[in-house]
Amino acid sequence: MPPRKRIGDIMLENGFITEDQLQIALDEQKKTGELLGSVLFGLGFISQKNLFKVLSATQQDTPKAADNQEPGQDIPDEIDYLVQQSSAIFQKSADLHKAELDSPHSPLVNLVEKILINGIRRGATDVHINPDMKGVRIRYRVDGVLHHGMFLPGKLLNPIVSRIKVMGRMNIAETRVPQDGSAEFFYKNRGLDLRISSFPVLGGENIVIRVLDKSQVLVGLESLGFLEEDIDRINEALALPYGMILVTGPTGSGKTTSLYSFLSMINSVSRNMFTIEDPVEYHLPLARQAQVNVKAGLTFATGLRSILRQDPDVILVGEMRDAETAELAVRAALTGHLVFSTLHTNDAASTIVRLTDIGIDPFLVSSTIDTIVAQRLARLLCPQCKVPLPAESPVYAAAGADPAQHTLYKPAGCNACDHSGFKGRTVIYEILKVNRQIRELINARASIDAIRGAAIDNGFRGMSEIGLKKVLQGITTLEEVRSIARSAG
Repeated sequence: MPPRKRIGDIMLENGFITEDQLQIALDEQKKTGELLGSVLFGLGFISQKNLFKVLSATQQDTPKAADNQEPGQDIPDEIDYLVQQSSAIFQKSADLHKAELDSPHSPLVNLVEKILINGIRRGATDVHINPDMKGVRIRYRVDGVLHHGMFLPGKLLNPIVSRIKVMGRMNIAETRVPQDGSAEFFYKNRGLDLRISSFPVLGGENIVIRVLDKSQVLVGLESLGFLEEDIDRINEALALPYGMILVTGPTGSGKTTSLYSFLSMINSVSRNMFTIEDPVEYHLPLARQAQVNVKAGLTFATGLRSILRQDPDVILVGEMRDAETAELAVRAALTGHLVFSTLHTNDAASTIVRLTDIGIDPFLVSSTIDTIVAQRLARLLCPQCKVPLPAESPVYAAAGADPAQHTLYKPAGCNACDHSGFKGRTVIYEILKVNRQIRELINARASIDAIRGAAIDNGFRGMSEIGLKKVLQGITTLEEVRSIARSAG
């Protein structure tokens, strides 16, 4: 069988685009990773009608791709085919039928599945489906950064949203208010949880899908990026029979992953471990895990009260969102339980002031908190394409590095990292150990600066210092570290 003609060649032969337009689109495709047809349509170089003509010509003899195909094995062609078929069925929203939203044979169902699989293969934590002036833009959050996925015809927005709502057991008739839903999704024997959020915006409904892998194997602290000397400090805290260990940082900073890694290190048959979370992101053997259900009356506070009657040794409170939950958690730590939790604060020292500000007695804070880990995630340079900086680069001086002893790198971009120059992330952190001096400052309601100064006197290292160590190791960039330092205040 002769090889099929490429989409770009067919468009040129039919006079739908010019050579210059094709070259511009190819350059854009390298940057965004979108399908060529989507790029040409998004740039306004080709009409939707002519795009579908070309897709029809290229797909007439295309069999359905195998389920076990790897990225790049005709999945762009298959998506184009499903787009074509879905568009033919859903000419307008009145044509929507439940069979097309549920049937495994429906092109729309398969299209949504391929959108999700495309993100999972790229390692996306979130899938964004955004209404756009010219159509539907699909984006994937990979390593904390949004990347272009594909651009689809605008007429597919409502069908795609409806299919996702059916998956999430949401109300497909309600489009005026935000909704939340959840679904299970199986891919290559992996059970994934999808947390779905819809939000009405100009042009339609915006969908964001958080992808959670509950079966994900928890890795050691070294793999997360904690330095050896700091792992020893964390182990000391984990050996305590009671008290509180907090992990802080903004959304998406890896707090839950770190907490679960801590818990997995002390998890045993001899300890009765309970968690109350929203949502439950990992399954931890031997632990009793509960998920917040506000509609049913199960909040962090009510759940924690009940857990305390279950004879627990270790308690994880997913987040201390309010004074009531924080008060209960602190008192649980005071009465002989080892309590883990998270807070949204900029750094370790501000966590202490945050607790007193929401009404927790300073004596309770100073008596219970043993260790605070504040953290962010920095992107790792792709090991396959990172480029050494020349010795004369000013980055060496800015990082305090000697070119004779260290080699610094910059991102380049290759197929392995989806041309981003980065692959994976590492934790950038600071660990504050509450000693006697800091307890006295807490009781005196001292400022954040005073608490931080006392910690530095006792060997405390801030996030910037830890980040610079990783720059000198050649695994991340000074720009990444500086960005984290700015966000940490």
